[in-house]
Order: sequence, then C-alpha cells, then structure tokens
Amino acid sequence: MRAAGLLPALILAACHAAPAGRAAGPDAQAELVIGTEGLYPPWNITRPDGSLAGFEPDYLRVLCARLHRRCRMVAMDWDGMIGALHTGKIDLIADAVQITPERAGVLAFSRPYALTSGVIATLRGGPLAGLADRDVTMDFDRPGPALDAMTDHLRRDLTGKVIGVELSGAFDTFLNQAFGSAVTLRYYRTMGERDLDLLNGRIDATLEDESYLHPLLATRDGAGLVLAGPRMIGGSMGRGEALAFRPGDTALRAQFDQAIGATLADGTVRRLGLQWFRMDASPHAAAPASAGSGAAR
Repeated sequence: MRAAGLLPALILAACHAAPAGRAAGPDAQAELVIGTEGLYPPWNITRPDGSLAGFEPDYLRVLCARLHRRCRMVAMDWDGMIGALHTGKIDLIADAVQITPERAGVLAFSRPYALTSGVIATLRGGPLAGLADRDVTMDFDRPGPALDAMTDHLRRDLTGKVIGVELSGAFDTFLNQAFGSAVTLRYYRTMGERDLDLLNGRIDATLEDESYLHPLLATRDGAGLVLAGPRMIGGSMGRGEALAFRPGDTALRAQFDQAIGATLADGTVRRLGLQWFRMDASPHAAAPASAGSGAAR
C-alpha cells in the first residue's frame, strides 16, 4: 500500500517539467515504460533471473494487450519513482499506489483497479490476538461518533505496544496521526525483517495491507500469526490502488481507465487477486460492515 512518505519528493518532482518529447504524452505507437519496484510482494516481485512477477506485472500484461500497446516494466527504487515519471523516464507507475488527497496535485490517477485495507497481524495466542471488531471496517473517510468510539477503543488496546511498520509507508503516517505517543513504532526497511521480529516476539504487532498478510499467513512460518481487530481504510492510508500518470497525459489515462473497467467487468482482477492475494481485491467486491458516520453499511 503506497500511500505516504513521499510528499517532499512529490513537491520536488512537480517543479521539474518533463522533457519536450514527453510534454504531450507518449506517442500512440511508442513503447510504454512502466515503473514498479519489484520488491513489494505480492504486488510485484523480482525473480532470481531479474524478471518481474506478481499481481501487477500479470495485470499490466493484460491491460497492454487490450490496448494493443507495447509495454515494458522496469524496476526502480520507490523513492525515485515519481521523479522518474515527471522527468519522462517512465510513462506511468504501477506499484500499489494508493489514491490520496496529498497526491492529487502532482499525479493523475486511473480509476482504482484494487481496493485493499490495513489490518493488524500479531502472534497467535498473544495478548493482542483477541482484539475486538474483527469483522468491521473502520472507514477514516467517513468521520463520526462510531468511528471515534472505535478509534478510542483501539487506542486503549494498543497503548504501550510496539508496532512494526515499513519505513515511510502508509501505515507509518496513519499510526502517528491516529495514536501518536500511545504506541511505539519500530521502523523496518524491508517487510521480511519486520516479519521476522514479529514471529520472534520482538514486536507486538504490525499494521499491514491485507493483500500482503493473507499470503503470509498461508505459509509455514505465517501460520504462527493471526489477523486481529478491524480492517482500516481511508484517510492517510488512501482509498484504492491505481495507476499513476502525469497530470497532462489525459488521453493515455482514459485509455487505461477503459481497459481497467473491462477487466473489472470480466473477472480478470478477481482472478488475479485470488491467485496473488488469496482474496478478491476488486473495488466492487462486497466489504464487511463499516464504521463511519454512525451506522454500519
């Protein structure tokens, strides 16, 4: 879930115009270069031979085939990806990029092709394993008394606990905003390092995207973990994963929007989600009851 941690880079990138050859968007016959990280499983993975695999490489092959466009995915550091887009080194980004208000001024998003939420993972049988509201989604884009009450309850349950998060990730920002000093955050550069500490009891829990946690819990090591508490979405965590374009590339974005709509309608996104995430990540997939402006929906 790529939702936070890049605001300075966004501002810097917005100050640099794309080269003249890219100013009006990529040529309709040119190869499209798509930036991804290759280190964010199961969204994108780099195999030992250097090739890219995962939900997004598979999905982009389908989208590009529908558009009859030649596409090439390239792996690059997450921190430099938006700068590469604005300087014309790549034509779009596919890296589980969340749609957030903070990015609206410097990026143009496609319609969302997936909708996932954050959830707490902790040791099976541990003190946080019994967190309440397991089947409820907390929607931070729908403020109200019910959401406030659930947030206060969760804050009390997590007070004094050590929560592991990916450095400069979506959940880093959210936890600081929602719980402040009530929790201690421990930062990790890789999810593997964080998972190892969680399994060995060096941290109490992690808040991570469900699309990552479902496959993890299906592994031998991950069987020692359990999902606990509510699902969380909205606010600084964003609302759906989408492709990111330069704001001026309206025609290219419209073409991908049409192709995304077709893949949502024909079940392609659902099939790939079940394959890579062990869940239907389609934006229209039915969601559990949600706590927002008062009543569940």
